[in-house]
Amino acid sequence: MIKRDELIKFIYKTIGEEWLQKALVKDELANGVQVLGDEKVNKVTLGTSLTEDFLKEAVRVGSNFGIFHHGFDVRTFKSRYPLFSQKRLRLIFEQKMSVMGFHYALDAHPILGNNAVIIRELGAKLKESLFEEWGYTASFPKQVMVKELSGRCAKLFEHDVFAVLTGPEKVTSIGVVSGAGKPYGEHLAEMEEKGVQLFITGESSESVPHKM
Repeated sequence: MIKRDELIKFIYKTIGEEWLQKALVKDELANGVQVLGDEKVNKVTLGTSLTEDFLKEAVRVGSNFGIFHHGFDVRTFKSRYPLFSQKRLRLIFEQKMSVMGFHYALDAHPILGNNAVIIRELGAKLKESLFEEWGYTASFPKQVMVKELSGRCAKLFEHDVFAVLTGPEKVTSIGVVSGAGKPYGEHLAEMEEKGVQLFITGESSESVPHKM
């Protein structure tokens, strides 16, 4: 068991003031505490998105502190909370759960961030920021077969990947944007300028592969 405020202070220190301050400017979603729950933390759960199913499972295992990449979305239509939001709030308050969300900070951080971890796990070295500082470019020490890299991605992400194999068969330079990374014209130009040969993203659209 740990005191809630001590844990929050530790998390903020670990992420770093630089990235929290950048998030205030670059992101409209949460990068910090959203809900303060019980003053004593029994168990911490971590998830990509704060969903009803996740909260139910957190309650089942006795967690009262949740850390999410996509925290509770407080944006509303005409100040109306939809039913799904009400259900999530009810679970949070009944469990006296603290909620922290780190959106930009967990994409952009060069060590702890999603993109940095993906790059490291794929065996590449992080180089420079990409996609308005939401992602990174990276390089391999020697050429890697694209099909092999696709297999590494499938193993790392633990699911099949959608691969468009229209570029070179071997690459040394990649770009990684872990979330909704549909590139627009300025992003395509940036990748060309930075020599990106292969783009890895969490979400895209039908038209993007035809432009790469």
